[in-house]
Parts: sequence; C-alpha cells; structure tokens
Amino acid sequence: MTLKKKISGNAEGSIQSLFGNLNPDKFYDVEVSEHKDSRSHQQNKLYWALITEMSSYLGHTTEEVHDLMRYKYLSFKELVGNEEITRVPSTAQLSIKTFNEYYDKVAQFAYGLGFRLDMDQYGY
Repeated sequence: MTLKKKISGNAEGSIQSLFGNLNPDKFYDVEVSEHKDSRSHQQNKLYWALITEMSSYLGHTTEEVHDLMRYKYLSFKELVGNEEITRVPSTAQLSIKTFNEYYDKVAQFAYGLGFRLDMDQYGY
C-alpha cells in the first residue's frame, strides 16, 4: 500500500519532526509505503561470492554469470501489445524469501556442474 499526499512547507506536527524545518513557501510530495525487508548484507556477500567463483570456474565475467542465472531462474514471459517479451527482474527487487529460493537454485546449478564454493574462504 502506498499513500501519497501533497503538503505545504508550513505543515505542523509530526511532519516537521520527521523532515525538519521545511521552507514554508514551497510544497513537498510525501510518499509513505509499507516497508519490505530486502536481503541482508550477508546474503548479498554469499551470493556474489558464489557468482564470482562460478565465473572463474566457467570462464565468464561475474556480470555474465549473474545475468545468465537471472535469466535461467527469474525470467518470465509478458505480453506487450501483440508481442511476447521476456522480462528478467533485478535480484535487488526480490523479497528475502524469493531471493533465498533463487540462491538455492543457483547453488544447485553450480553443484550440478561440479562446482563447490569454499565456504571457509568466505567465513561461513
């Protein structure tokens, strides 16, 4: 849920406490939306360690492997006008649960290729 409201710079009360002193001669757009947790720094670090090591193992760049994995596990078809296109979402937009599911699929893919991430090297 997202709420949007236009306020003036001379709004009083909690708005001032959240944003400090606002110029009373200007108007401001304020948007309030429900907070969604994103993946943790540790999850991100582990994912990029896996992608980096897989890249070296496969002989591709990290961006290539990242894009290939996103395409393989996250892409979906969408109709735009009369054309079917493939959309590949950003991993940064995934919920924690979806990101964990995605990571598990990438790790299983790597395992199937014979690749093993040395977890000790990364402090896991």
